[in-house]
Amino acid sequence: MINKLTFISKLKPANQQLIKDSAIFVKIKRDSILFNQGDICNSILFITKGRAKLIRQNEAKSILLFYFSSGEQCNVNFINNDTMPAIGTGIATTDIEGYRVPSNIVREIFIQDEEFQKYIFQQYADRILYMANLVEEVRFKRLDLRLIEWLKMQDSNVIFISHEELSDILGTSREVISRILKTLESDNLVKLHRKKIEILESLRAI
Repeated sequence: MINKLTFISKLKPANQQLIKDSAIFVKIKRDSILFNQGDICNSILFITKGRAKLIRQNEAKSILLFYFSSGEQCNVNFINNDTMPAIGTGIATTDIEGYRVPSNIVREIFIQDEEFQKYIFQQYADRILYMANLVEEVRFKRLDLRLIEWLKMQDSNVIFISHEELSDILGTSREVISRILKTLESDNLVKLHRKKIEILESLRAI
């Protein structure tokens, strides 16, 4: 299953073997905390199945920074030394399967292997672009339009998510999200249930 991490086949043979020898397979349940903001992480999680998110918390508020998906590594600060705290909290948004590799092994391979550097830097570039787009949306788009766009992006017409989780994703308060959703429901664009939103065709037609 570790071969689902396609970058491994591009590494030097010795580094391929080093990762395979040190990797530990893990299964993680949805909504589990992968690491907390401020934690010192001594291993790196590489996801082979599922999805996770990174949120930044400040007092009672939080905002989504970005997602981690299959084929990606979950930690964002492994290049630094082991005293560098995590910049946010990692949470599994689905059931996850993957491999944990000691961070010192990952850093060693990063120093030695150009292909691994390309893999990591591409992820950093993707995440910076995601955050730049997020800043642009927060700065220039109305929140109700952002919420509608987010709903339309979902593959299913039934989304299992709480108002609190949506507020984290869109960077606002739960009360504001609840108010907008109630307006959308009164406009016959969605139907609201406990921790579930049903998207109607009238919303997708907007």
